[in-house]
Amino acid sequence: MSGSQLLRALGRSLGLGRSQLKVDSRHVVLITGCDSGLGHSLAVYCHDSLQMTVVSCCHNLKSEGARLLQALNPSKDGPNRMYTLELDLLEPDSIRLVHGQLRKILAQDPGYQLNALVNNAGVMCFGEFEWQLPEQIETQINCNLLGTMRLTRELLPLLRQQQGRIINVTSHCGLQALPALGPYAASKAALRFWSDSLRVELQQYDMEVVNFIPGSFVMDSNIAARQQQHAQKMHEAFTQEQHALYDTYFEAFNSYLKVLTGFKPPNRLRNEALLAKFRDALTSSQPLALYIEEPWRYRLYRWLFAICPTPLVDWLTLRFCAMPTYESTKQATGDLVDS
Repeated sequence: MSGSQLLRALGRSLGLGRSQLKVDSRHVVLITGCDSGLGHSLAVYCHDSLQMTVVSCCHNLKSEGARLLQALNPSKDGPNRMYTLELDLLEPDSIRLVHGQLRKILAQDPGYQLNALVNNAGVMCFGEFEWQLPEQIETQINCNLLGTMRLTRELLPLLRQQQGRIINVTSHCGLQALPALGPYAASKAALRFWSDSLRVELQQYDMEVVNFIPGSFVMDSNIAARQQQHAQKMHEAFTQEQHALYDTYFEAFNSYLKVLTGFKPPNRLRNEALLAKFRDALTSSQPLALYIEEPWRYRLYRWLFAICPTPLVDWLTLRFCAMPTYESTKQATGDLVDS
């Protein structure tokens, strides 16, 4: 790192010399995972509030979220500022196709500038590590981490040429792993540290890399919409010994999670604090390396996790999750039998 880069980094950390870059329709942002939840809301926010040109990548162009984004295109001959592309992070050919489509979009107007890549797409599967099938574990790692890396690597020369920034949406699970989310937490923690490494590498090319940690939107997104299907596959793969040990607990665990099942309509975030932080990550002349948006409960637990000894952290983690456990289910069943 050169002396000027060091001073710039120090100024950023101290909040000195930071200003907001003016963005408009000439500034292009590519966002992944726009079918629903956070990605859909960020795409709408960039289009409607920031007046940017948005390349929204959806897993399924027939999804309700994709259709709603496509409907933002002008009905007449006005300028198009919302491009909706299909992207499967597990398929290298899909990533290459999106790269080619992005280049064609940028070529339409010499004034276009690729302002940012927002890596938001991800998948999640609840279940203890012993329950989760190899394909469920590998899909989370492959999509959340390796798929994000593949897309970033594919677009990196274009981003470097236009000095665009990279915003990686990680998770509180990347800061503190939670039970029943081990593979997901592993993918997000790896993404977090990869972001740190990439940030240092790309500083010498005057590029920014941001780690963006939003609050929990699992109730408002479709990241866990297939939880009951995942659970059924886990249960069918149990051995006789696992059925005898886990069945009562497994049923209670997944009954608790039924509220997550089913595809929810796309939502638009009303969290103004989160959108303000995202705007700063996207448009600040010197963005912070890390943005965290969280309710007071998350902040309190995160502080306690940092200062408490491991046994107390483990106890607090269970309290934080507030989900059925083997012990609680066993006790409840025993109490029922005794009564």
